[in-house]
Amino acid sequence: MVLEVRNISKVYRKKKQKIEVLKNVSYQFEKGTFYWINGKSGAGKSTLIQIIGLLLSPSEGSILIENKDVSTLSDKEKAEIRNQKIGFVFQSFYLNPLMKAYENVMLPMYIHSKYSKEERKEEAFRLLEFVGLKDRVKHFPKELSGGEQQRVAIARALANHPNIILADEPTGSLDPENEEKILTFLKNLAKEGKCVIVVSHNPVTKEYADKILLMERHTIIEEKSYEK
Repeated sequence: MVLEVRNISKVYRKKKQKIEVLKNVSYQFEKGTFYWINGKSGAGKSTLIQIIGLLLSPSEGSILIENKDVSTLSDKEKAEIRNQKIGFVFQSFYLNPLMKAYENVMLPMYIHSKYSKEERKEEAFRLLEFVGLKDRVKHFPKELSGGEQQRVAIARALANHPNIILADEPTGSLDPENEEKILTFLKNLAKEGKCVIVVSHNPVTKEYADKILLMERHTIIEEKSYEK
């Protein structure tokens, strides 16, 4: 078990109104597995993945990463955990338009002094080759297609070798061809031993998932393995 959520709830209060977004969500995530979290809009999918990624704090409950409760850590400590153990891929690529592809990939590595400047560059080049962009390493984001930009974002997510990859609608703005490429990359990461969690409305994701988690009424109501 690389990641566990225990009795996670998230409540917002607006004046006298109580808005429940998550309710008593508990689940254990394993390495080497591609998870697809599915459900209607408003079910709490994106909120759950933000809490898992330590971008948002739960109102109640605990998050354990590699059996360590990280729920009560300081913001600085949570940031260190995110940088070391979690890679993020979003629908919006969030690439720096003034940086070349390899420079964008290098960004998370600057936090770790263990990398020399040359090592950062070498690792960025290696990761971009891994995602099929060997010939695009020195291109700026505006010179890349949407699918290529998303692959740069995946390479960046892998920069510090995290065991957990979180993807929120990673193919939402892509055409079917690039959508297939991105989901294949994510599937391969799971095969290599990473825990890949994808939130998506796209039913095509089912073809790549090892486990499907259905969310309704602000909690996970069903889990099933997908037989291919």
